[in-house]
Amino acid sequence: MAIKSPLDSIEVQNAMVEAEAKRRARRSFIGAGIAAAAGGAGLVALIKSHSIGMLRFPLRQALEFNRALAEHVVGETTLAKTYPLHMAVKRARVNGLGLRRDMDPASWRLQVAGVSSAVSSHPKFVADLTEWKYRYSDEFVARTLELDGETAWQPASTMKDNTVKDEDPLIEVPDRLPPTPGLLLTMDDLRALPFTEYATEFKCIEGWSDIMHFGGVRFRDFMEAFPPERGPGGALPKYVAMTTADGSYFSAFEIAAMVHPQTLLCYQMGGKDLLPAHGAPLRLSMPLKYGYKQIKQIARITYTNTRPYEYWERFGYDWHGGI
Repeated sequence: MAIKSPLDSIEVQNAMVEAEAKRRARRSFIGAGIAAAAGGAGLVALIKSHSIGMLRFPLRQALEFNRALAEHVVGETTLAKTYPLHMAVKRARVNGLGLRRDMDPASWRLQVAGVSSAVSSHPKFVADLTEWKYRYSDEFVARTLELDGETAWQPASTMKDNTVKDEDPLIEVPDRLPPTPGLLLTMDDLRALPFTEYATEFKCIEGWSDIMHFGGVRFRDFMEAFPPERGPGGALPKYVAMTTADGSYFSAFEIAAMVHPQTLLCYQMGGKDLLPAHGAPLRLSMPLKYGYKQIKQIARITYTNTRPYEYWERFGYDWHGGI
């Protein structure tokens, strides 16, 4: 009877290992092929699918699923975490669209449309908000730069008023807007309302976040002071739209988000009046929304029952913008 040497058993083990490796390699290769084929088929289906709001249908469905999940988990009543005021950043990042540094601060007014007929006797009520003109000129830029502590600026050149057309082909702006009754408010009107401040985490869709200290008037207090026209049975309007003075930036919200106790019409940051670079004189703070929803340099607020168009919809962003 022959006796096997230790070398024989090593060779057998090596052969078994090699065979198992080949078997697994074949399985992996087949699996990778199937995955690649499935991925390719999925990509083709994605490309061929129709678009909804500038986003392909499968991606839009995923976005809507995430939105529904967030609304179910977070809702519009959950409070964002607050922090001690001293934890807020001392120098907030500058970002955002729609800011005009060449606007005459004295020409700023907050237009409020869709208000209750009961406020027609208010001293700030006007028959046609569209008659008010915001003034723009490079002569106001130097003061803006001084406030922001900056030294460079790209001039906007000629004077313009708030009837200038938006160049976005998705938005049709008539040559003459229909008469719109409403309120024409100043900052003094807002400062006369109850003041609220908090430090919460501001989250940008770009991936960064900062703790920021905001101060101003809760929108629910603002709405109580300047109420909207109510529908049958006393129903509040479904939406609130906000735009900048020249109409270049606009955002919109469901009424439930606006009456959230942490939704602020903000005119202070870090305990001081807003700087132009951060949206002076008035911006929105909504801790449960991403930054792209928190419009700056607000000039018009409109109560409406028709869902307004959102600036970032043209790029496929979520209309709700919840975190």
